Amino acid sequence: MSDPVSTIDESAAESASFQESERAHRLQKLDALRARGIQPYPARFDRDTTAAVLHERYGDLAPGADAGVVVKAAGRVIGLRRHGGLDFADLRDETGTIQLLADRSVLGDGILRDFADLDLGDWVGVEGTVVVSQRGELSIRLAGFELLSKALRPLPDLRHGLTDAETRYRQRYLDLIANERTRQIFDIRSKVIATTRRVLTERGFREVETPVLLGQAGGAAARPFFTHHNALDLDMTLRIALELPLKRLIVGDMNRVFEIGRVFRNEGLDTRHNPEFTELEAYQAFGDYHDMMELTEAIVAASAMDALGTTVVQIEGRDVDLKPPWRRATMAELIKENAGVDMHPSMPVQDARAIADRLGVEWLEVWGSGKIMSEVYDASSEHLLVEPTFVMDHPRETSPLAKAHRDDPALVERFELVVAGRELANAYSELNDPVDQAERFRAEAVLQAGGDAEAEPVDDDYVQALEYGLPPTGGLGIGMDRLVMLLTGVETIREVILFPTLRPEAGAPEAQPAADGAGVTHVAAEAGEAGVIEPPAPPHAVEPPTFRAPTRRPVSLKPLSWLTGIVGLLSLLPSIPLIDWSFGIGNLLDRPSRAVTFVISVVIGIGLIAVARQLYLGRRRAWYIAVALFGVAAVVHLLKGPDPIPLLVDLAMLFALLWYRTDFRARSDPGSLADVLMFVPLYVAVVLTFGFASLLTQANHLEPRLGIGGGLKTIFGGLIGLNGTYTYKRELFNDFFPTALLALGIAGALILLYLLLRPLVQKVPPDESARRRADQIVRAYGRDTLAYFALRRDKSYFFSSDGRSLIAYAYVRGHAMVAADPVGPPEDTGRTLDEFLEFCRGNGWSVAFLAVREADAELYRERGMHVLYLGDEAVLHPDEFRLEGRRMKAVREAVNRVGREHSFELLHEDQAPPELVAQLNAISEMWRQGAEERGFTMELGEDVKGVNPDFRIALARDRSGEPAGFLRFIPAYDAQEMGYSLDLMRRKPDSENGLTEFLIANAAVALREEGVKRLSLNFAAWGRLLDSAQDAGVWGRVERRIARGLNPFFQIQSLRDFNAKFYPEWLPRSLVIDDLGALPKVALLYASVEGFLEVPVVGRFFVPPVRAAATGEAATPPAAR
Repeated sequence: MSDPVSTIDESAAESASFQESERAHRLQKLDALRARGIQPYPARFDRDTTAAVLHERYGDLAPGADAGVVVKAAGRVIGLRRHGGLDFADLRDETGTIQLLADRSVLGDGILRDFADLDLGDWVGVEGTVVVSQRGELSIRLAGFELLSKALRPLPDLRHGLTDAETRYRQRYLDLIANERTRQIFDIRSKVIATTRRVLTERGFREVETPVLLGQAGGAAARPFFTHHNALDLDMTLRIALELPLKRLIVGDMNRVFEIGRVFRNEGLDTRHNPEFTELEAYQAFGDYHDMMELTEAIVAASAMDALGTTVVQIEGRDVDLKPPWRRATMAELIKENAGVDMHPSMPVQDARAIADRLGVEWLEVWGSGKIMSEVYDASSEHLLVEPTFVMDHPRETSPLAKAHRDDPALVERFELVVAGRELANAYSELNDPVDQAERFRAEAVLQAGGDAEAEPVDDDYVQALEYGLPPTGGLGIGMDRLVMLLTGVETIREVILFPTLRPEAGAPEAQPAADGAGVTHVAAEAGEAGVIEPPAPPHAVEPPTFRAPTRRPVSLKPLSWLTGIVGLLSLLPSIPLIDWSFGIGNLLDRPSRAVTFVISVVIGIGLIAVARQLYLGRRRAWYIAVALFGVAAVVHLLKGPDPIPLLVDLAMLFALLWYRTDFRARSDPGSLADVLMFVPLYVAVVLTFGFASLLTQANHLEPRLGIGGGLKTIFGGLIGLNGTYTYKRELFNDFFPTALLALGIAGALILLYLLLRPLVQKVPPDESARRRADQIVRAYGRDTLAYFALRRDKSYFFSSDGRSLIAYAYVRGHAMVAADPVGPPEDTGRTLDEFLEFCRGNGWSVAFLAVREADAELYRERGMHVLYLGDEAVLHPDEFRLEGRRMKAVREAVNRVGREHSFELLHEDQAPPELVAQLNAISEMWRQGAEERGFTMELGEDVKGVNPDFRIALARDRSGEPAGFLRFIPAYDAQEMGYSLDLMRRKPDSENGLTEFLIANAAVALREEGVKRLSLNFAAWGRLLDSAQDAGVWGRVERRIARGLNPFFQIQSLRDFNAKFYPEWLPRSLVIDDLGALPKVALLYASVEGFLEVPVVGRFFVPPVRAAATGEAATPPAAR
């Protein structure tokens, strides 16, 4: 196909300014069409073919062929280009893509102009002849076309797809337009649901619909959504399962029924759970769970064949065949196989508890042996089952709706289908004895009262239905979303739901929360003193001045700096073919004087190489030096040859520097030990290059013969004025070379002395008035969960011109490393960024923003910066946090286990007595084991002082009353949505495993009682790259490989997995840089300031001290304050 001439860069397409300007342009086109009497949104278009049909029928035609068939097609324009006097477009419909060919000789000028005026995204209907282009592309040669719908907004980049996950889920229509993989996933989903219906109807099942609104939720252990029926004045719930109404239909003589429908559970959001999801439930009279196994195999295998064309799917890097029959194993067999113990529901409960304790499985006092056996299976076996496995014969205690096993009344006839360690289906031989059912419901009520959140609610109406007679029945439930996940190979449930549940976007209105239901289990017996921190009034503000948007880095800097370095390198060499041609012009100086000019040329070369980097940064002082050096070089090249070519180069560079003089405005950079360490190897490399290159030009005019050892001795000895190994036969070289080496030695010594004697790191901490201003701004506008970390003692502050906003940063090796977003009024953020970027440009600094909100990425893109996904902040919402439910089992077990030996307290830090403060800091020392404190963006870097009333301490004490571990939270000020961020997470090294989970869970519950809405836990770097199966393009795949490569060293996955236990909201954060080429350096600097990379002894000269709270110093020039 021809090269496209109309493409859209993804970052530009996402830019608000680009979107608005493009929309305005397209609206003008729309008005022009209507003015000409053209309807841009007609009612219908009759097509007679699709792209897939055309490719199937005419795909074998040779290049240049004409099928002679006229067709009518319709679709979206996804490509526009011009080549060889012809206009081309790509038309995509739901079946594929076909090329359109517009020829002036066929369409005429008027229609061709209309065709060329189309935009990407427009819908058109076309009529024309099927042909094949000369390049072999099947096409429709247009005879005419009709605009069917004018797109007013530009499409995202169709070459790389839409990669931002949040945008993909919120604007699924864009995701479907841009990503072929997304369209494939939902095509598979449609086929799976259609196949499931077909298999069931072919077996005589009748599809039915049951109520979504119920008076009582039942059929599963889950929290329902509540609503209110106004006309009936009745509280109702959304259904959490389909089971009970369907079994009532079996009672009503409908022998085979099924329903595929949405169910709703008021629980959290994560990669496996969505509050509303699609469930299949089917019930068959006169059947049992063996019949349901065969039915499950048929549904899954047929779905795989119809959707994929094979029953083989990839799971965890291995091929798994879903072709029946599948393995069938009892729960007891799997426990024996994987844990090496024999268990049965009839065993003494003391023996079951002993096994659980030995395997580290938690249990409750109200549990019998059957429930403990089920928990042991979950912990020891389920995650090991990769191949499809029916786990049969569960304990009666765990299955109140299943029929007692015909051979063992302590068990029930129930199976779970497990694939890749995840439950995919659940089925029973249904319990049809109403007396037995009533007794089991009563037993469940006892468990529920004893704290078992998974106990089934009592349903007297269902028992009454059973009393009219339920025949022997097999029942099956399959999670359709999980089946689609299995077949498509994705890891996130949101990838297979067209419109997954998402939290409101920032700034969107939020609905008032409904009152909490009853039955909440509290884990904290006591909480600290209640009360929400009220933010103080904002600091005094003045009318903001009008500010011009900052200029971006001038484009002249890079080429001028590179050219300067190259000219400097060439100046080191005494004789270069072509460059040193004199074109027959006679020498202006005698030989000794010419030798001196050669020496001066070499020194100039060293100077130009040294100044090139500073020119790239736009340093004004470097510009003055470069102008002087090129001026002197021009004179030298005139006298020593004359050398016309170098002379013209010098004059051209001098002219270019003078022409672009206004681009060099940056102030000088503070020094560092790194400059010294970088200069030495660079200097040695330059000297060796000059020395050996010079000697090689005289290789036939030396005695003795040139060698590496002799060359090194001559070069390094020459730096201090010593004669070398060789005798030079040419007099000019004999005069020039030793003198040049001595000059290089003197120049190097002077430069090194200067670098050593100037201040290594300029440390100017913000004064106390600046700190007070920063504290006021954070208290007034520090709503973001990272805002308070701006008050770290090793950060400097940039204040906006009106004094209402600040940016906290540290200056490191030519970079302003900014921690999180600006703090201040939201409406001032853009102007504050403009002022700060202009401030950095004036200093010649590069800029990197660490952990900014992904939702604010557009602000940075509009200023020409590059936004890269960095990771996700885990934010708990205490008002929604609950320990009930199966998904919280791991946390609940840890809380219960640790709670037996520990108590919990929540207090303000200033309430901690000196003895407790000392104990907490001692725990920190033990935890760090002598290592330095980490953190820059999400840690204050200071110990507990016992003075700040806004800080909260979550404390765990052992039975002796001694502190075993603690958390410290710092405030995120917001009167409407008060929050806290985790700062310190400490425990004794020998403390009980699960203590941190105990502290977090208790803190969430206690803070919920105080009305706190947000609780930020940790930052998980690159988290979604590890669990996302979506193809994010070439760069996304590179990021994923990097993240997986670093995972063993930085525990990326384990940190995300720990946070995921609490089912938090994942708040994406980004790294923002002004130069993609500086990304490796920024990554190293980021790792250094965060404390992940530490260089012994000299490391403190490279970066600000990680634990700078002790000194209050920051590496930054005074102009920043």
